[in-house]
Amino acid sequence: MVFLSHTSRRRTAEELGPAGFKAQGIRKDYLTEILENLEELLHSAGFSVWWDRRDLRPGDSIDPTIYRALNGCQAAVVLIDADALDAGYMRREVNILTFRHVEHDLHVVPVLLQVDAEQVRDSALGRETGIDVQLALHASKKRNKRAARETAERIAQHLVAESAAWQLDIYSPENRWIDDVALCLEHASRKALRRAAETLDLDLVAWERSSEPGWEIAAALWSAERHVVYDVIEDVAYQLPAELRDRIVEHALPLWAHLRAARTVRSASVEVPGTGRAVSLATRFLWLGELLARRASAGNRKARVVRLVDVHGESTIQDLVGQSDATLRRELNFPVETPPEEVTAALRRRPGQLYAVLRSDTVNPATTVAVTRELQNRFPGIVMIVLNHAGSAAWMTSSITPAFDPFPREDERAARKFVGDMSELSGGKKIEVDSEE
Repeated sequence: MVFLSHTSRRRTAEELGPAGFKAQGIRKDYLTEILENLEELLHSAGFSVWWDRRDLRPGDSIDPTIYRALNGCQAAVVLIDADALDAGYMRREVNILTFRHVEHDLHVVPVLLQVDAEQVRDSALGRETGIDVQLALHASKKRNKRAARETAERIAQHLVAESAAWQLDIYSPENRWIDDVALCLEHASRKALRRAAETLDLDLVAWERSSEPGWEIAAALWSAERHVVYDVIEDVAYQLPAELRDRIVEHALPLWAHLRAARTVRSASVEVPGTGRAVSLATRFLWLGELLARRASAGNRKARVVRLVDVHGESTIQDLVGQSDATLRRELNFPVETPPEEVTAALRRRPGQLYAVLRSDTVNPATTVAVTRELQNRFPGIVMIVLNHAGSAAWMTSSITPAFDPFPREDERAARKFVGDMSELSGGKKIEVDSEE
């Protein structure tokens, strides 16, 4: 199935003025022509197609059917015109699609409709989703029916040529995450689930018709804002048995991190097979680093998160690498006496998902860079999440990629508060915002 992401919203003449309103009408008619032609061409080629034919307005919800399509499609076409650059619900769609692109190599085709790559990168759509438009398809400057048909034909030809490589993994980590949360939600009352659907701003008519209401809510939670996640979990947690309450809170904790940041971490482990990269997070709190890794792996049970020794200015590079080397060997079950070259060779033969959280407050940023590089050489495939303050010069090196750029103090406080408040819902002790944990 091919998912077609676009925005069909229309602003009023009062918002745009006469000239802008007329230009919008031409854009939307052109977009509709492309969609109708593309649907016809793809059906003729043997593909099923999903696109929302309703006119959604800014702030409208994504209904459960869309969540299911986003998590089940084998390829996606993102049609980007001037109206898409600041369309809120479209950003949620593209966030999920681009995460699946990194996590499972979902084939995503951006198509620029009379906008250029620079406009997309500078827009809310580009900043919040990180969609890669470097190799996007470009439509012609004309907006007539013939041009629309030609654009649709180019897209269809591209999809047909690439379709042999498509993969659909129904057992993907994020689908397992959704299934697991849905199982927990089965123990909540129908009234509580309806309140959750309302809080998530789902289409209640569509939700009521769903045969799997818990699944729809879990799928919506995957990309919801953290305050919405907390409200939903708080409302249903008290109805669940203790073990399920613990489980659903454990699943929800990593959702403090946006998909964009999780995708950056995930990209670090797949950009160059058999190697690893370091990403930075401007915080001193180990919990946030660990939860970011869990969000990146979608709670994959095969993925492991390891805390390494803190980097201090008084420690030598040799000492720091030695201590971290010992920790990683224990985690990977390599005997102490195994030569480094044998460890490296074994990991290249069977790379896994291993995330290492390293907190650094060294006065010499070069130490941080040297330690991460040496560990990556010894343990290929490892993803380093390096924690430090926002102004650290270590982030200036090309070998460390920002996972949150920027990650301001107010966002860090909000993230810590979410983790602290959520921990209390499982019946445990509330974690104070300013505590180390």
